[in-house]
Amino acid sequence: MINCVVKLLKAEMESLWQQMVEAKKRERAEALKKVKEICREFSFTAGMLKGALAEGRKKK
Repeated sequence: MINCVVKLLKAEMESLWQQMVEAKKRERAEALKKVKEICREFSFTAGMLKGALAEGRKKK
């Protein structure tokens, strides 16, 4: 009985975790799309924004 409940809770937790991951992916994609739209609108280039944006991943 307890094993069934634990399995169900683990499955639910995994499902929620996957939903969170997918939501973060969508948020990032939407944010990037918005940044690109604004850059086009104001004719910004990546070079112009380089110092103003946060650093990305560290290169090895």
